[in-house]
Amino acid sequence: MVISDTHADATVITLLPNRSATWAQTRVFLFIICGMTLAIGVLWAFIGAWLVLPFSGLEAALVAWVLYRVSYGTYQRQVITCSPQQLLVQVGARFPAGGWPKRSWRLERERAHVSVTDARHPLDPMQLRLVDGNHSIELGGFLNRDDKAAALRALKGAGLQVRSSNPDAELKT
Repeated sequence: MVISDTHADATVITLLPNRSATWAQTRVFLFIICGMTLAIGVLWAFIGAWLVLPFSGLEAALVAWVLYRVSYGTYQRQVITCSPQQLLVQVGARFPAGGWPKRSWRLERERAHVSVTDARHPLDPMQLRLVDGNHSIELGGFLNRDDKAAALRALKGAGLQVRSSNPDAELKT
């Protein structure tokens, strides 16, 4: 998802991954799956196959950990603030509402441009990078093809220079 807002003299572009389930919905699914797994383990333990119980507990813990990591990954975001003098790129999860960005970069606007690398395969999305003399920052690595196109339109709308490169051109020569 791409959200673009213009404030006074700055444009703020927020890149968010698409999220099919909220954390509350993921927890409900987690409780159902883990509850069933543990119930089956307890049932087998009462029958006498008690060795099943530790493995069902291990399975429930592993499923819980994987669902947590996947859900946490859907809350990451990139915020690009385009002001007349500089570009500020912030990367992290749950900010600005609930925390601080994990990483941030400041780029001079005059030296920065968006580098677009076309996809090698029709099903792959293009690659967007914000580049200046010192940094090369991938933008929207978690976005799908349509959202990357929307991000590129938003970056162009913010007045950034765009340079395109085709990786297949190197292979053909």
